[in-house]
Amino acid sequence: MYLELAVRNLRRTKVRSSLAIVGIIIGVMAIASIGILGNTMKQTALERFSDQARIIVVMPSNIKGFTDIAEDDFKIIERVGNIEYAIPVKDDRKMVNYKDSRAYVAIYGINEEDLRKLYNAYDGDIKLKGSAVVGYRLASNFGISVGEKISVGNKTYRVSGILEYQGLGGGLNPDNAVFLSMEDFDRIFEKEGYTSIVVKASSLEFVQDVEKRIDELVNTKQQKVEMRDFESLIQNVEESMNSMTRFLMAIAAVSLLVAGVGILNIMLMSTMERTREIGVMRAIGAPRRTVLFLFLTESAILGLAGSFIGALLSYLGAFFVVSSMGYSTNYVLNPSSAIYILQGLLVGIMTSILSGLYPAWKASRVEPMEALRYE
Repeated sequence: MYLELAVRNLRRTKVRSSLAIVGIIIGVMAIASIGILGNTMKQTALERFSDQARIIVVMPSNIKGFTDIAEDDFKIIERVGNIEYAIPVKDDRKMVNYKDSRAYVAIYGINEEDLRKLYNAYDGDIKLKGSAVVGYRLASNFGISVGEKISVGNKTYRVSGILEYQGLGGGLNPDNAVFLSMEDFDRIFEKEGYTSIVVKASSLEFVQDVEKRIDELVNTKQQKVEMRDFESLIQNVEESMNSMTRFLMAIAAVSLLVAGVGILNIMLMSTMERTREIGVMRAIGAPRRTVLFLFLTESAILGLAGSFIGALLSYLGAFFVVSSMGYSTNYVLNPSSAIYILQGLLVGIMTSILSGLYPAWKASRVEPMEALRYE
């Protein structure tokens, strides 16, 4: 009965009801579309950093008096299960000269095949036998090109390649560094042990197990090594993206607030226009709760209609926004995006019902005799 009466009453004010539904549609679309956009940005960032999150950097325990990692300990680490690779690295700092430019930068000693596993060349090729590979930022600052020569200490090397920009990648800081072969590095610095071991777990779920196993095998009698992983990187990225998405969704919710005010206005006007009708209902025995439920049903219908249509259209809106910003649309239909559709749907329905509470309460308080005398 409530549903039939509510639908009949809304049809009597088609234009106003339609405008209220349009407002709900826009609000739900804004909330859900922005939520999907934020989720797409988050998933894209996580996909990019998930590879880095599998990296474990094993370093000598300086606080226990160790300054390097012995070859025997590296071989132990290399045999640990559930790892993709273990790469030994030596590093130190030295003055690098190129024409009239000079800087005190990090110098890494690494095997050529291992460097290829960690990074790609932006220009040239990764060749370390008698040559050097330069980080992107160092090459940009100095104006170094492939084929030119740089001096590391008293040694001169031809630049075979320039690495792609990394930020922080592979557990090292490659952008402002020079990479040499292990043999060339040892000629300059004469280091015996390794200053770090870059370990990559075969899967993100094995990171903690690999760390535990390395600790059990290497630090049996004393703490020779300590470890740093990048798993917290994903957590920080996820938290930042979630905060940004919530902020944008809160701004989008303002449009739903406007739509809610529209429903409030429509229901108040409906209460005034139907005062005599309410009076007749009350006079023939309809209790206050019947009038209350009738008006709440009307506002709920507006909210349900607008929210469901808005939820469906939000996929189209999200697809347009995501593609226009240059992101992949693969995550638009991802199950994780459905959460934001559901949120927009629920917020739209709740906004409509809350907006109809006061008009419904006011209508239920109308006295029959006063309503029948209303002109």
